[in-house]
Amino acid sequence: MKILVILGSLRKANTYNTLKKIEAIHKQIADCEYEYLFLKDMNLGLCKGCFTCIAKGEEQCPLRDDRDWIVQKIEASDGVILASPNYAANVSWLMKNYIDRFAYTCHRPRYFNQKFMILITSGSYMGVKNAMKALSIMASGGNIISRLSVLNSPGMNDKKKKNQEVQIKKSTLKFAKLMNKNNQGRPRFSYLIWFSAFKAASSKNQKVYPADFEYYKNKEYFTDYDLNTFQKLSIKVFRQFFGIMINKGIM
Repeated sequence: MKILVILGSLRKANTYNTLKKIEAIHKQIADCEYEYLFLKDMNLGLCKGCFTCIAKGEEQCPLRDDRDWIVQKIEASDGVILASPNYAANVSWLMKNYIDRFAYTCHRPRYFNQKFMILITSGSYMGVKNAMKALSIMASGGNIISRLSVLNSPGMNDKKKKNQEVQIKKSTLKFAKLMNKNNQGRPRFSYLIWFSAFKAASSKNQKVYPADFEYYKNKEYFTDYDLNTFQKLSIKVFRQFFGIMINKGIM
């Protein structure tokens, strides 16, 4: 079992130390291999905000760097831990740039064979939910099976520290347990809605979003999963609904 850790911190401090605890717990109960990808060491240029990757396709991005190599690393893994400290009520700038550079996967998801854990470390509770929400969108297509926020405050007493260690172990055990469940590609209801919305939008706006049109035009769903009657009907109904919304200019 291969676990890829993508770390958006400039230092090997609280976030890294928590990850090493997670790794130690995981290796006690499962045969797994951890690989760390430090964004600070990656050649991942700052997003130019040109929208090219979303509209015309990620291969048209003007930046030539480690992005595709990172994609290969993710797709070669079984599980991915996305980890960032909470800076100014959100993820670090390294992780925010990572989110921006991979924003096209929100339109055209691809990580259906991976399972994700989200880790946010923080000096206070302020902004943790924002950071968690921002990072969660990077698991596009995949299944987030564990979320963990860890507080690192000098004012924590022994009881709070002990409770936090318990929470780290609990979240890691959940991650390890669900990693073994074979539910890759299984459609969640929210994914049926997601697919329906983008399928409808791509057909209506193919000149604006040619990459989306090419991605969705021959798809009945994101993957080749054998949809049941209810799932097929749901997609049909939602596609019609979103098509009406688009024609009326509501979305």
